[in-house]
Amino acid sequence: MQEQLIQWYPGHMKKADRQIREKLKLIDVVVEVLDARVPYAGRNPEIADYCRGKQHVVVLNKSDLADPEQTRAWTERFLKEGADAVVAYTAVDAGQRKKLTETIRSCNPKGKNELRCLIVGIPNAGKSTIINSLVGKKKTQIGNKPGVTKGQQWLQAPDQLALLDTPGILWPKFEDQEAAIHLAWIGSIKDTLFEKENIAGDLMNFLIENYPGRLEELYGITVDPDQPAWTVFDAVAEKRGLLRKGGEFDYLRTSEMLLNDFKNGRIGRITIDRADDKTGETE
Repeated sequence: MQEQLIQWYPGHMKKADRQIREKLKLIDVVVEVLDARVPYAGRNPEIADYCRGKQHVVVLNKSDLADPEQTRAWTERFLKEGADAVVAYTAVDAGQRKKLTETIRSCNPKGKNELRCLIVGIPNAGKSTIINSLVGKKKTQIGNKPGVTKGQQWLQAPDQLALLDTPGILWPKFEDQEAAIHLAWIGSIKDTLFEKENIAGDLMNFLIENYPGRLEELYGITVDPDQPAWTVFDAVAEKRGLLRKGGEFDYLRTSEMLLNDFKNGRIGRITIDRADDKTGETE
């Protein structure tokens, strides 16, 4: 793995955290949105504070991009560790809106008519997409990049759900640089904060070790699990015609393509974090 320090905690995130804490007394249910590909790396540890004394629903979003067996394993783990409910979710399945709504409504021990829900997660986890599906109309701007939601807003959904949308929030410091790199792979960290070729090299090593067949299928190459990442980069660049002037391989363009293909699910259903690999409580 390349040595690279990744840090990101801009001022608007600190402000958002403060504003959320000020509104917690109004909240009945905390809906924590995670990217199902990184259920461990993608959890902001500070969100545990928001959940104290609240009902807690974990949404494993983008589950259509994740390994289904791992999604089931993470569902069991989160329930064991104290979540009140866990839902594997994908916005491409319209029928899941009803399931998610019913799940949130079931987390209502006081029998309230209207539930006030805090929707939280890291950048690019898909909070706005989920809110739009719950509301039934396009109410929030969405995009496959971090930082789209700039402020907090209350939105009214059917079934007596009031939703507080919030910007994606990262924690102040990445103690685990491996987790930071995994977040860079899925686009939760702005790509101006790291060298794309280094991050793509880490991703290529991961794919060679864990999913070599996916590389072969997508790029039409042959992958030996023991070969170094740079030789696979050469093969991909050659196959896709990504060359610089003079015929040299263009590693930057190849890196950008690999990262985009992974982020958008073109390499296949992949879960980076394995449910049985991580230790320690997540609640």
